[in-house]
Amino acid sequence: MRPIAQPTGFPRAKLAILALTLLPLATAQAVTPDEQPYVGGYTQGSVDTRSQLMLLDDNTFCFSFMGGSLDMLAGGRWKAEGNGVRLQEVRQNGSVFPVFGKTLLEQKGSVEFDFHGHSLSRAASVAFATGADEALPTSLRRLFKDGHNGWSSSYKLPPVPVAQVRYFYIADAEVDANGQPKQLRVVQYRRGDANMLRVGYNPAFGNPPLNLFAALKDDVLQVGGSRFGERKELPEKALERIRSACIRPALAEAKRPSEEEAAEIAAGRATSVKQPPLMPVKTFYLPLTALQGAPYFLDTDK
Repeated sequence: MRPIAQPTGFPRAKLAILALTLLPLATAQAVTPDEQPYVGGYTQGSVDTRSQLMLLDDNTFCFSFMGGSLDMLAGGRWKAEGNGVRLQEVRQNGSVFPVFGKTLLEQKGSVEFDFHGHSLSRAASVAFATGADEALPTSLRRLFKDGHNGWSSSYKLPPVPVAQVRYFYIADAEVDANGQPKQLRVVQYRRGDANMLRVGYNPAFGNPPLNLFAALKDDVLQVGGSRFGERKELPEKALERIRSACIRPALAEAKRPSEEEAAEIAAGRATSVKQPPLMPVKTFYLPLTALQGAPYFLDTDK
């Protein structure tokens, strides 16, 4: 089975701990009798790639893929369906371009953007634009020139007047099966009250969540009609690693401000107010000719 999503950038060291030594597992409690035979670990591999699917007895699962520069880790839930089981990935709300904002109380007249270069280095032809009203842009300016290297973790634009940034737009080039750019995917955000914005890139959100049907035949799991691997029992000592590294992050709820942070804000002592990640307003597409103007950052610019 070929990879079904792009990499999340999850560290390879943490993926490696999921290479399991198969040992006995205690009897599952949460699953139904029809689901019980599926509980276990399944491995598919070749010289260059390795995929693992772990179905736990609380109806959660973890899928990992390692191959070349592609690393993927996905968690979700599974349940019986028809003559097999349905696996559905669970993701926290997010975007291919995650944006984190905060309001600097002393900075009221301008907006600053800080781009995370290490993650954006994995996107193609990243471009940016701002808007003072609801009119969508017809052109965007590249952040980096083609062949940009020497990536930094931070690239900051000069402050922009608040009135010019009611909305902002981040784009990248979608590529075809041969890796050639075909069009620009543009994500629109409403700025709100934030005046300091940190923008990154997460290719995991560039594809739909996993939604797979699997069936067990003679103790071999068939995923999407293709052989995935033979069922092996998972070791007790591996279960907590699977849950903490893969499943809990996928199912976790968004964090709220602590009592101390809330008190600082209420008392007026806070110098900034953190906000939840911004959610996209919409995604639309433009031709590659919409990339216009010189890049914002050259190799020597930070």
